[in-house]
Amino acid sequence: MKRVLATGITFLMTMAVLTGCSGDRKLGSPAASTISSEDSEMKKVRSELTPEQVPVVISGHEIIVDTTTIQELLDDGFSLMVSEWNGDSILQQELDPKETLHSGTQNSEISFWITDAVFARVTIAAGTEDIQTGDAAITRFELHLSHEVDTLPEDIYVNGVSVSEFSRAKAGELFPDFEQGDLSVTCRGTIYQCSLLFSPKTLNLYQFSFEHADEKEPEPEIKVPSLW
Repeated sequence: MKRVLATGITFLMTMAVLTGCSGDRKLGSPAASTISSEDSEMKKVRSELTPEQVPVVISGHEIIVDTTTIQELLDDGFSLMVSEWNGDSILQQELDPKETLHSGTQNSEISFWITDAVFARVTIAAGTEDIQTGDAAITRFELHLSHEVDTLPEDIYVNGVSVSEFSRAKAGELFPDFEQGDLSVTCRGTIYQCSLLFSPKTLNLYQFSFEHADEKEPEPEIKVPSLW
């Protein structure tokens, strides 16, 4: 008799829990609708992301993805180098702006030092026709900064803020519609993607990237190349 009674009580308790869960789902419907609306608004913001929204200025020279060319970087005084793996080590040589970039190909091994502790990497790509490397507009720009705040230059700006003052909190203020992480602020748009990573030591910006990319493609991992 005790077994039957215990079984009955367990059954009633189970039904009560299930009923409660069902009620929670119904009550949660409006909230789900609100979240769906917020997601739609976020997608709209992301789809409208443009390179002009997050400009980068280095020593007075503005760099815009899909606009700034390799030749313009050279004219601005940046010493562009090309890295190549020969099977044993990484070789570096000065970039030749007259070298042909064949249709359907890209070069992601171009880099230049800005200071002793800060450098940038750029990617270029050719469309349906061969072009000279110097005429190619950059399709991805990466900025690699130091984890030491006192080595951050004051003449590099991201969205109008000097990297020496660009904290995680500041990024939240500047880009409230971007995805917010503890040490990252990102936006994956339909055409462009933007990523800001922050040092766990100082909470200051230490990596930034902006690129022309298909949203369906996985976001490339930012890696610090061996430039020495």
